[in-house]
Amino acid sequence: MSFSSRRRNYLLTPHRRDGLIEWMKTMLMHSFVLDALDTTGADTFSHFEMLIDEHRQIEMGTGGAVSMTANGSASISSGSRSNAATSVVVPRQSRLKTLVPTVGTFHTRLPLRRAFLAYNEKFRITQRRYVCISFNELRHILNLAQIMALRSGSSNPGDTEDADDSDNDDSTDDDKAVARYSSMSPFYLQSDSSLLYGDSERGLQPPPPPPLQLDALIEEPTVVNDPSIGSTFRGPKMITFDGDQTLYSDGANFESNPKLATYLYLLLRHGVTVAVVTAAGYEYQREKYELRLSGLLAFFKELKLPAEDCERFYLFGGECNYLLTLGSDYRLHAVKEYGPGGWMLATKYIPDSPGNWDEQDVNEILDISEETLKTCVQQHKLRARVVRKKRAVGMFPKPDYMIPREALDEAVLTVQAELLGAQIALPFCAFNGGRDCWVDVGNKRVGVEILQSYLGIPLEETLHIGDQFLNTGNDYAARDICPCVWITSPDETTYILKSILRLAGVSLRPVVIPSVPENEPSSPHTESTANKDVNGEKKHKNIDFAEIERRTNMVQLMDVYTGEIKTVPSVMPRPESSSALAHGSAHGSTE
Repeated sequence: MSFSSRRRNYLLTPHRRDGLIEWMKTMLMHSFVLDALDTTGADTFSHFEMLIDEHRQIEMGTGGAVSMTANGSASISSGSRSNAATSVVVPRQSRLKTLVPTVGTFHTRLPLRRAFLAYNEKFRITQRRYVCISFNELRHILNLAQIMALRSGSSNPGDTEDADDSDNDDSTDDDKAVARYSSMSPFYLQSDSSLLYGDSERGLQPPPPPPLQLDALIEEPTVVNDPSIGSTFRGPKMITFDGDQTLYSDGANFESNPKLATYLYLLLRHGVTVAVVTAAGYEYQREKYELRLSGLLAFFKELKLPAEDCERFYLFGGECNYLLTLGSDYRLHAVKEYGPGGWMLATKYIPDSPGNWDEQDVNEILDISEETLKTCVQQHKLRARVVRKKRAVGMFPKPDYMIPREALDEAVLTVQAELLGAQIALPFCAFNGGRDCWVDVGNKRVGVEILQSYLGIPLEETLHIGDQFLNTGNDYAARDICPCVWITSPDETTYILKSILRLAGVSLRPVVIPSVPENEPSSPHTESTANKDVNGEKKHKNIDFAEIERRTNMVQLMDVYTGEIKTVPSVMPRPESSSALAHGSAHGSTE
């Protein structure tokens, strides 16, 4: 069976489907079959928007409730309280919940009609006659509606009636923002390696990232002295990111991605808190996290990101177990857990905070998970290893082997069933990482909630971006605590951040970086001799290739599953043996 047919048939399984998007696709199919999507598509999305508003009102307690009286009759009240004649009060179920039982919580309003019109203006999906609107296109429209909602700041449960007035007051700015979005190039016309080379679910590996080149990073569009810096940013106050397949390719590192690094830099400069909430758990060994983000940290250092902006960059390792922040030296530093300002002490009021965990319960999760994964390896005859960490257990393939995706899902669902059957008191996350599967104590819901509490950022002003929002993924839990954007590759992450910045009105212009140190005076003669060659053409900055080689070899010699740094040989191997070594560790891990 080919990869394409295997992927197509495999998506029919329930655990690989999203109920809301599948239902929306079914509803739009009627208009498509009748060749009426061009005239009725916008109204259909208005209906989706109305159902979501109703669902939010009922879920947040501002909708009606069904009161069952003693004689069995029912009445609808505006709230959830009962009177003396009421024996049982049954919360009113939204129509959307009835149609899509698996639908979750919406933390903001979603302007789906506006998002659909903007998306259709760019891609003309209503002009198609043979291909109906796809799952991915609906996902893109939902993503666009979410970032539009965060821009407008309309998030209160009772703001449905007032939303039209506020939109009219600010319609000019919104129309300009939508126009800026419509003028952007589609992300697939940019360098989308996932479309060219496939992804981990297809079994194909993306090409290795190119060596870090700081001059190439700097020459990408960005702006240092933007006059809008310091003004109110019309967008989310905090954006949290998954690591693998969101900021960098699965199992790889953030080595060279100029556009994505540029947009992260701009977000920090405009007062947005940026946090990487990753399953990679190396405890507080900051060097290992720095290797995964080496290119991004080098970019911040080269552009001299101010210290106050560095303090808004966080990394949460092990889902929610190890919190680090970026210092003015452009290195990660552990945030103390206890004492004044300690993050565990400050968030102990959160029931699921790691500060409230009992080590006996932690060990119970790890014991059950380890035993279950070992059983799966034996039963399915997998060429795999099971490793246990302080707060996680993982199963990953042996060198030069691959675990089938079905076997990974089977292991994840088996562990989930065993832990739920054991009535575990602590939060956990069992997920399929693409080439491996892991069970973490804690999950990203807890990690994002801790950041919101510790930094004082409301959930409706938080955005989580990740690639695993199915029930075998580790971004799934974040839906309960903040708005989310579902992407499938770092290229889509780049496009989403560009959309956020454009909708916020942030200017993207070429950066001007001084070519001499700040403590040395510059002159026209210095600039002409330092930046131009004998032919008068611009000269690239000197690159420390020894440092790049050292960093690359360290990555190759680090076991990405266990985090163990292997002994560096005294004599560097030849290129052919070096590439073989890199291939041996190319099986990356979201853990």
